[in-house]
Amino acid sequence: MALRGAPVAPISCRLKKGWETMASDLGVAEDGSLRRVETEGGGGSRIHDSVVNVLGSRILGGAYRPGEVLPREEELCAMLGVSRTSVREAVKVLSAKGLVEARRRVGVRVLSRDDWRLLDPVVLSWHPDIQNDSELISGLIEARRIFEPAAAELAARRGTGSDLAAIEAAFNAMRDSIPHDLDGVCRADLAFHRSVIAASHNVVLKGLIGMLEAALSASFLVTNRLMEAQSRALAAHQAVLEAIRMRDTAGARAAMNRLLDIAADDLQVA
Repeated sequence: MALRGAPVAPISCRLKKGWETMASDLGVAEDGSLRRVETEGGGGSRIHDSVVNVLGSRILGGAYRPGEVLPREEELCAMLGVSRTSVREAVKVLSAKGLVEARRRVGVRVLSRDDWRLLDPVVLSWHPDIQNDSELISGLIEARRIFEPAAAELAARRGTGSDLAAIEAAFNAMRDSIPHDLDGVCRADLAFHRSVIAASHNVVLKGLIGMLEAALSASFLVTNRLMEAQSRALAAHQAVLEAIRMRDTAGARAAMNRLLDIAADDLQVA
């Protein structure tokens, strides 16, 4: 769903804003340093989270580029004002998310972007400029073109009355939220696509939408400020709904393809 003219991104789409809030809560300054030292007891876990967020945001922000080795452990401890334990635990988390690998006699090396778990909501929250990451956004559209039209076709074939009601409720919420409640539009848009895929009754597709939900929110962060395509995007969602309602499998696939064409156009304009 594309909206134009919104001055502020919807809360549910505001991944970068979420990082800023989280950074403030965890004591991370704008320059990436920690504003408070590690404390005894429960404070250790908060500092550990802070170290993860600082290093993760620096990697996605380009301060540490793929192939580069992070500063040595003792240097990171001094830079961030934390213990070796916090740094080591942070490296484990970053490694699990595909951002780094630790090697003896080499250190902690930043991995290729291809290895990053970019669909991880936390990793996306570290991204400094999602709306200008054309590779990520275009990759999301390509992925959606692969499975969402098929999901719409399956929904038209297999969807139950309750499935249709959920899709219709999401569409109505989108329509009723325009143009005064952009946060509501974003939530309803996600609910619409989630409901279509749920109506496919395919467990693999249901898993895919869960993986892509954070990235979908990121793409809505790009398009929610654009107003010119508002009416045609809403009409495209309605066409998907009506095709599913009429059990028109070919029509549902075609309508979802048209909806994704609109999304791709809006992302190029943004």
